[in-house]
Amino acid sequence: MRRGQKCVFFPLLAIALCLCIANVDAGITLQPPVKLKWHYYRQHTTCTYAEEFVRHQVELFWKADRSITAKLLRLLYSDCFVTAGGPAYPVFTGRRDGVSSKAATVDLPSPSISGGEALAYFKSRGLDVLDLGTLLGAHSMGRTHCRYILDRLYNFNNTGRPDPSMNKAFADQMRKQCPQRTKKGQSDPLVFLNPESSSKYTLTESFYKRVLSYQSVLGVDQQLLFSNDTLQITQEFAGGFEYLRRSLALSMSRMGNINVLTGNAGEIRRNCRYINDGKTQ
Repeated sequence: MRRGQKCVFFPLLAIALCLCIANVDAGITLQPPVKLKWHYYRQHTTCTYAEEFVRHQVELFWKADRSITAKLLRLLYSDCFVTAGGPAYPVFTGRRDGVSSKAATVDLPSPSISGGEALAYFKSRGLDVLDLGTLLGAHSMGRTHCRYILDRLYNFNNTGRPDPSMNKAFADQMRKQCPQRTKKGQSDPLVFLNPESSSKYTLTESFYKRVLSYQSVLGVDQQLLFSNDTLQITQEFAGGFEYLRRSLALSMSRMGNINVLTGNAGEIRRNCRYINDGKTQ
């Protein structure tokens, strides 16, 4: 399923993310959103080489710890939605930092919501079903705490039984990693969102193949099978990596343009940890 077909059925963080997950794809061209532009910092601030500096620093940390790929992706996803081996894509700059960040404003969906609820959430942010099917593919890497999947493993919809859409052998395997109750003093275990990627933190089509075989870790990922549109998207992405990498570049760019602060809105922080009046966030 591609946009246009008829079917039946963050200021510098984004730059850093591009480095971590990609080789440059010269075939992907994007139009800049209103008020964003290439090399904004070079034209409007004294930080002439902002992008190059961020790229260099992130590359140093990425070489030491590839798990930052998933962490940066999570930060970008969270920032975009709260304040409003993959592809590289052009990142237009000019975004300004917000002046507040409160836990009470966090509005991220549950990992157990239905496919319909997930799509409604995405549409409320100006995204569509292809963005949903594409961006969930970022779960090809990273980890989650067991508490987010205990309902699927032990008490799906208060039935006292596991999620029937979960492959039985896979559910048994996950229960070994995520006991129903942890021992006193034991921290909540972490499991890989895509066991095939695991600690390699690579973005591949294997995530979609696991969805098709009912081996998704998160319930929202398994929901990709239960509508004609998302099923078609899943089947297409499972068939090869090339379309996924291009689609992800476009969807990441669209997500990164949600409620962007420009002009006189917000500020450009002198220290990322603090707003410019010196108060921590």
